[in-house]
Amino acid sequence: MYIQIALSILFLYAQAKEENDLHVVFDKNSKQFFEKNEISMIFFYTPQCGHCERFQPEVEKAAKQLKEEGFVFAKVDGHNYKEIAKQFEVNGFPSVVLSQDHGKRYKKFEGPRTSDSVIMWMYEQLNEGTKELKTIQQIKDKISQSQLMFIYMAENDEDRGFKRYKDYSHAYGNLEFYHTFLENVQQELGFGPTDSLVAYKKYDKSPVVYQPKQIKVSDLKAFIETNWFQRLQEYSEDVYKKIFKQDRSSLILLVDETQMKDRNAHDALKSISLDHPHEDHLLFIKCSVTNPLFSELQKQIGDFTGTPSLFGLQKYGVYKYKFNQAFTKQNLDQFILDFKNGKAQKHYKSQKLDNPIYSNNVEILTGNSYQRVINSQEDWVIFYYNSYDSEHLSLLQEYADIAKLIGQISKVKFAIADVTQNEFNDFSDPTDIFKIRLYKGNKNYTKFIQKVNKIQRDRLITFIKEHSKYEFNDDRKAGHHDDL
Repeated sequence: MYIQIALSILFLYAQAKEENDLHVVFDKNSKQFFEKNEISMIFFYTPQCGHCERFQPEVEKAAKQLKEEGFVFAKVDGHNYKEIAKQFEVNGFPSVVLSQDHGKRYKKFEGPRTSDSVIMWMYEQLNEGTKELKTIQQIKDKISQSQLMFIYMAENDEDRGFKRYKDYSHAYGNLEFYHTFLENVQQELGFGPTDSLVAYKKYDKSPVVYQPKQIKVSDLKAFIETNWFQRLQEYSEDVYKKIFKQDRSSLILLVDETQMKDRNAHDALKSISLDHPHEDHLLFIKCSVTNPLFSELQKQIGDFTGTPSLFGLQKYGVYKYKFNQAFTKQNLDQFILDFKNGKAQKHYKSQKLDNPIYSNNVEILTGNSYQRVINSQEDWVIFYYNSYDSEHLSLLQEYADIAKLIGQISKVKFAIADVTQNEFNDFSDPTDIFKIRLYKGNKNYTKFIQKVNKIQRDRLITFIKEHSKYEFNDDRKAGHHDDL
């Protein structure tokens, strides 16, 4: 089951044990547990309790499934840890409690003691489920406003298929579910007379109609999960999580919808997306310049020229590709094929610095200019640094002074590369203190090793002299010579 609920769910701190996917909570770690978990399920039991012993295997089944979906399930010996039981007003055992808001709010489970019942009950507490639409205008408004929605059209609330749909709608916290009991609603919206479940998709082929003679839970689940993925969708917080926090390939179209060429590009990508109905691993995404998240997406992608622009992202948004041709079906098909095979043109995030202080003696590299430098026939010394690290920034002036001195006696060139604002094809680890490399007229480099977190001037100068192909003509006066 694929669930995405916008809740902060964190792991129990390291000292707590885990038994059969159940975290063991006791007095000494209960405070940390509730501080770290905004929401959790808790199984209260007592030793030598026959009912508890029979219920525990079902609880463990539920815990295993919920763990896969990002939830924490804990167990508490309510007999030995009475204060925790008292906190949740647990007087009898076994009991299951849903803890919310770090233990400040809670609800007790009441129902059959099975894993399915526990899971469904939890989702019913967390998710509102289907909502009724009472007029044709309400239905039309929701269809026009929603990117993706499901609506069940039934005769009344006693309809057996509707009851199953209503129960199952609680299990999906990130989808919109509606229902209506209006007469002739199918005819108003263009459907047949029988009960229908319909999926409306703003950017995809829509509507998609499900009209079985008898709704089965397995068929209902299959229909929802087949249609919850849009071929083409608007960039959103949910999409951001999919492409930058999960291993999901994506095609992102940046557009200005006031421009005809951008609208044509959107239509072309929509048409192409519908040609890939079985590639759920591939997201087709549109982000307009009016989207509130547009600027944040720009920070992830870096500089680009004009719209429409199409980028491909692979593996947590790390590997980027750029489409640089006309938006025709033939070109897009070829780009998608190359993108899936890793043969598309690579694109690296490229951002200029706001204040290029050291441009006189040191070139400031961006993702776009980097390749030119490392592929040149000249010798380059490059200082890779983290612009968010104050220690790194404090070293820039020292590095610039060394560049000025070396520049007076040699042809060696110097550059700095901000690894937090740019991406470089052979440097992907901004977590080190810093790195300095010397490229000798080709892609091969020699790394200067720092023993302390400061630039040791004499060692760096000696390193450059030993590894550069250039001669050093130090014929200046003694006073200046001492600088080196």
